Amino acid sequence: MAKQYSPWKAVILRILGVLFLFSVSRLFFYFLNTDIFGKLDFEEWFWVIAGGVRFDIVATLYINLLFILLTLLPTGRFSWSQKIADVLFIVPNAIGLLLNCIDTAYYTFNLKRITWTSLGELQGFNNASDLLLSFLVRYWYVWAAWLILCFGLVLLKRNIRVKSTTYNAHTYVDVFILMFFICMFGFRGNLRYSTRPLGLNDAGKYVKSPQNVALVYSTPFSIFRTMREKKLDRYSYFEQEEEMKKLYDPEQKSKGEGEFKPLNVVILVLESFSEEASSISNTDPGTNKFMPFVDSLRRKSFYTEYSFANGKKSIEALPAIWGSIPSYTQPYVLSKYSSNKIYGLPHILKEKGYHTSFFHGAPNGSMGFQSFTNLMGIEHYYGKDEFGDNSQFDGIWGIWDQPFLAYYGKMLKTFPQPFFSTIFTVSSHDPFKVPKEAEDKYPAGPHPIFKAFSYSDDGVRKFFASIKNEPWFNNTLFVITADHTSPKCDLPEFKNSVGVFRIPIFFYLPGSDLSRKSDRIFQQTDIMPTVLQILNYQEPYITFGKNLLADDSPDFAVNKYENYQYISGDYILKLDAENKAVELYKFKTDKLLKNNLIQTERNKAEELERNFKAYIQQFQNRMIDDRFTYERP
Repeated sequence: MAKQYSPWKAVILRILGVLFLFSVSRLFFYFLNTDIFGKLDFEEWFWVIAGGVRFDIVATLYINLLFILLTLLPTGRFSWSQKIADVLFIVPNAIGLLLNCIDTAYYTFNLKRITWTSLGELQGFNNASDLLLSFLVRYWYVWAAWLILCFGLVLLKRNIRVKSTTYNAHTYVDVFILMFFICMFGFRGNLRYSTRPLGLNDAGKYVKSPQNVALVYSTPFSIFRTMREKKLDRYSYFEQEEEMKKLYDPEQKSKGEGEFKPLNVVILVLESFSEEASSISNTDPGTNKFMPFVDSLRRKSFYTEYSFANGKKSIEALPAIWGSIPSYTQPYVLSKYSSNKIYGLPHILKEKGYHTSFFHGAPNGSMGFQSFTNLMGIEHYYGKDEFGDNSQFDGIWGIWDQPFLAYYGKMLKTFPQPFFSTIFTVSSHDPFKVPKEAEDKYPAGPHPIFKAFSYSDDGVRKFFASIKNEPWFNNTLFVITADHTSPKCDLPEFKNSVGVFRIPIFFYLPGSDLSRKSDRIFQQTDIMPTVLQILNYQEPYITFGKNLLADDSPDFAVNKYENYQYISGDYILKLDAENKAVELYKFKTDKLLKNNLIQTERNKAEELERNFKAYIQQFQNRMIDDRFTYERP
């Protein structure tokens, strides 16, 4: 027979049991993502577990608040009350452990724990039930692990029973005072009034490398701490605007003079296309042969070996590409600042008389793209509904890339000139399927996504073949990029904080002198100012990228890998949660980021930190003040 305990002892013992299960789920999280976190020595593991318990106390007390109250209330001595308390113990904790287990698989794609905002992103998927079913099948081991953990909850319930106890009023008061202080400590993570409650950034003190902070806190903690969306911090690193502008000025204008060139502009955003699958900068024959057409086109274009995504989610790509808005604490389109006035490429070119369109083969409204395109000035949206042939639906994400790219080519031929158009492909998205008739046509790689790359790459080849004889072809600027990198990488150099952002970005203008290789750093936010330069747009605008054709523009890229990192020239600077430099590498030669130069090249680190602070102060303060449009006289 299970041993019975007084209510307060039963509460404490069960909470300790839940903390143990959370620690087990943390180990599961690590071992399924070792290629991201790397090997940890004993000391690192000690601090990860110790810090993890501190963060888990906060999460478990939030999760178990109703169970604690019902168990300690005078009604706790009744059998009906204990049954309800048992349900309030099992169900919320099972949900908490489920979130930890789901994140074990999802972290590969997101490179950070699920947040409250991440849950909100699910509202943008019209096919969420199909995606969930696919997830259930492909990640069966996640559900198996969760069921084992749930069995642990059942054992805790069975073996730690609550004794039916009647206390006098004085004892109830004492117990509640004790539990009040325990819970207050738990909810805050400390008892000092002068110290802010435990937050995500506090995990940094328990790890040697910033990329490992997600091992310390749990997914429920991440969700609880992000439920109340915080405003962006207003920075004051620079008191004088002019001093800051010398380092980075977002108010820009194209170089040169003359008339506007009304070239058509076509942007192809290729789902998850990673630099690892390209022969441009990867010499490994096992992984670099899966986008032959895109590579051949890239060599005829304005391109570089080192081009970067600004974010890790599809939903972050369009704001960066169209509006030159970098990623920050959460996707721009889901933030409280999403109603800010943004004067991006679609708006600018629409004012110049362009026909504007966006194509995405997913169910209409997926990922909130339809709403965002409207806000950005896109007049015509073409999705799965407009395509009309459901036999070409892949069953999960949308229309297969090849038929949708063929449809795209046909539609472009009907548009009045000049036109601005973007297509966002879907087939190289997890689960990386290709049509059955194409399975034996394309080479297999170390992961199924490589075959999906080849399939989509061939779709791009057929698209260009279908339009190359159009009279407007030579009068069209093509921009080819990816939304983010693949979650599945094979080579170590593409798994670190540099490699996970490396994507192709290039500008192709048939028959022009634009074809050349650059030694500059490219990023998605550079696309807008560079396109405007090619079109010789002479009005001022706001951008958080750079004109890649202007030699005097700063050479950098910014992205966020738990905390911000600033890539410039040969260097990558990693910053902590307070935007202070903590790691510095020469990433072009130190491809695995093994040699931290933060002490030996302190001056360089300080220079890059200062440049980054000018950039982030300009960005965040303008975001807060809604100053993303140029005030024309």
